[in-house]
Formats: sequence, C-alpha cells, structure tokens
Amino acid sequence: MNTKSILFTVLTLTLFLGCTSSTTTDKEIRVLENSTTYKIIKSSLYPIDTRGEKEFLIYHSDIQSDVEAFDTEFKRLTDEETPTFEGNMIIAKSGEKTNGGYKISVADVVDAGQFTEVTILLESPGAECITTMALTNPYVVVELSDDHKEVKFIEKNITVDCD
Repeated sequence: MNTKSILFTVLTLTLFLGCTSSTTTDKEIRVLENSTTYKIIKSSLYPIDTRGEKEFLIYHSDIQSDVEAFDTEFKRLTDEETPTFEGNMIIAKSGEKTNGGYKISVADVVDAGQFTEVTILLESPGAECITTMALTNPYVVVELSDDHKEVKFIEKNITVDCD
C-alpha cells in the first residue's frame, strides 16, 4: 500500500467516523461554594445509541423501578458496567446534533432545602466555529449525595464565540 492510499484511508475513516471524545472521571468529586457534593460518573459526546432528544433524567436508589430504568439507560449510552449508587443519579442529554462543537455539563448542584437544584450548562458552537460533521449526542451522568431529595433542573444555554 502506498502513502497516498494510506492517507486517503485515514482521511475517509476520519470523515465518516468523526473524532471521539469520552471522559470517565469516576474519581472526580466537586464541591463549589454553597453547593452540595456530586460526582461525575461519565461524560461523552458519542453514546452507543446517538438517537434521542434533550432530556434531564433523575433516578432514585430507593425506588427499584428507578434503579432498573437507570441500568437500561446507562447501558444504552455506554458499553460499560452500570455503577451502583446511593441517593440520586442524573443523566442529562443535549439531544442529537448533526455536527460537533456541542457540550453538556453540570455547572452547579445546590442544596435548596426541600430539593436539590442542578444547573445544566448546554454549550453550542457559534456561527463562525469550525466543527466536525458527525452525529453527536453529548451527555453527562452524575451521582448526587445520598439524600433522596426532589431534584429541580435549571438549564443554561451558551453559544461559544469562535471569532
């Protein structure tokens, strides 16, 4: 195989498969000022199943149907073993996107008394941004502290300026 053939093959695979980005930070625990403890379990742009709409899902470890639903959804997104958890688990998904440049993250988790307030940050590329042409569906899986409180989501959308 000559150099041109190898280069063509690599470029073709990159074009069709896109670049992958996956982060598992199972040891990352964040505590911000006036915030409660939470742990990022998994974050990725490319789930196993890229279909889906934007949704923020909450699962309670003290409700067996929630534990089973979390197991099903986690396996649909990843090829990893489903983690066990105490408290609440969140899966936040930005929904299917036709190109790269989109991100989803947890900006803050606050104990607001009777409930836990989770701020989800959705980033999208600006008009001048150069992005990959690949289907993405950014998601983040987060474990909250063992309090079984009701969870309320706050959604913040930002557009990244690439000028």
